[in-house]
Amino acid sequence: MTLSETTTLPAEVAMRRVHDLAESVYRHPALDNEFYRLWRGTELGADQVEIVARNFYAQVAPTANRIALVFLRMNPEDAAARAETVENLNDELGNGVADKVHSVLLKNFFAELLTRLRGRPVRFDDIPAAALPATRRLVEEGAALFGDPRVQVGCGALLAQEWHAYPQLVYLYEGARNYLPHFALEEFHEHCEYFYLHIGATEKEHKVHSVSTSAALCHTTEELAALEKGFTGYLDLLADFWRELYAAVKPA
Repeated sequence: MTLSETTTLPAEVAMRRVHDLAESVYRHPALDNEFYRLWRGTELGADQVEIVARNFYAQVAPTANRIALVFLRMNPEDAAARAETVENLNDELGNGVADKVHSVLLKNFFAELLTRLRGRPVRFDDIPAAALPATRRLVEEGAALFGDPRVQVGCGALLAQEWHAYPQLVYLYEGARNYLPHFALEEFHEHCEYFYLHIGATEKEHKVHSVSTSAALCHTTEELAALEKGFTGYLDLLADFWRELYAAVKPA
């Protein structure tokens, strides 16, 4: 029996297969790539950090929209999946506090970092660097995956997003520590709130929820195949994003 043939999946089998799929993120170039090695290994110049800031923010900013697209495709009767997804969305939106919205915290981090590197005040919105083609593809094609009429495709993309997010933010924080000498010690940690929110409980909970939500939607091999399509499709977009970002900022 192949996954191209439709057959019923017992709940425990669906859970195991979804968890195995999620774990495969660590072997994918979306995480195992040259950009992360460069970012963690050295301090980049201000021009390079501007490129990182503009492009990373551009792909992170629509996170709440992507989660909402999945929510809208869910069966209104599936209370558990909808509740877990809304909790994820609420976290992204700062639990209703505008200053704590995750994209706002990220903007503040990069603005402060670039202020230190430039030696003058820098507003994030004034950063001249443009979004790279792979960044635009990630945003546009990612939205299509999250908003696919088949909810399993969107949940697969969400599974990829959440399992990529935790190690991604660990790697990015470790690289951010290269810039600690530009700050007083307490100031540095004050401006790293974006990372601490995610490295703490938030992203770990989202990982767990994304597995249980996805498994609950996979009653057949056909539905599991749709989930895998969303998962692999979004990871491939992320891998292209990091590959192109590395090419844009690597030392000559």
